[in-house]
Amino acid sequence: MGQFHPPAFITPFSSFWWECIIVVVFIIVLIVRLPLHWKQLKHRNYDIFIALVLILNTLGENWYNYSHGYWNLQQSLPVHLCSITNILCIIVLFNYKQWMAELIYYWGLAGGIHSLLTPEFTVGMEGYNFYGYFINHGGLLLVVAYLVVHYNFTPRPKSWLYVLGYTQLVVVFVSIINYMVGANYMYLSHKPEVDNPFVIGDWPYYILVLEAVALLHFWIFYLPFAKKNKLSAKSIKAS
Repeated sequence: MGQFHPPAFITPFSSFWWECIIVVVFIIVLIVRLPLHWKQLKHRNYDIFIALVLILNTLGENWYNYSHGYWNLQQSLPVHLCSITNILCIIVLFNYKQWMAELIYYWGLAGGIHSLLTPEFTVGMEGYNFYGYFINHGGLLLVVAYLVVHYNFTPRPKSWLYVLGYTQLVVVFVSIINYMVGANYMYLSHKPEVDNPFVIGDWPYYILVLEAVALLHFWIFYLPFAKKNKLSAKSIKAS
């Protein structure tokens, strides 16, 4: 059993934070737009390339922590929501499913944005863990953008409500894992140490606040597609 490693943080809006964000955004834009300008890239091969990068990153993180004695059940299982979404990203790049893409869209945007805005490295930021963190969470935003641009992804009406319902199932599952191994995955056992304006109150009240915040986020994420879906529904009725 590995040793418990204290988390590390990057101060939001510090110069180092800005450097990290700029690099991550640049890489996301570059990877997403490259097939638009380099026609020789085969769509299917590019999907597999991105998926393999995410797989190798996950394996690299786990191997690094295991080889340095940091891997433990309380911190290293892939049951944070971002870790679950990362697995879904890999699967959907091999075999696209609409319902899975919707989970990635809502969970990936929420998790990726907040993880980059308020970085908390749960197993520290030494060595590969620093790079792995940004590949994991930047990868969520990358896959979301990739699905929108190259798959013409559009979330279905009320998908934001359905995803909120799926989120409750994940909360129950992760709560059981937390109870069994004495962990704090998805921060369901106690508050995260990072300073986040949406973490309000003590346990369990901050969880209720986060549920409301998640609902608001999902609804906002759906809004850019709401008009498109209404026009599509009207055209179907008219025909």
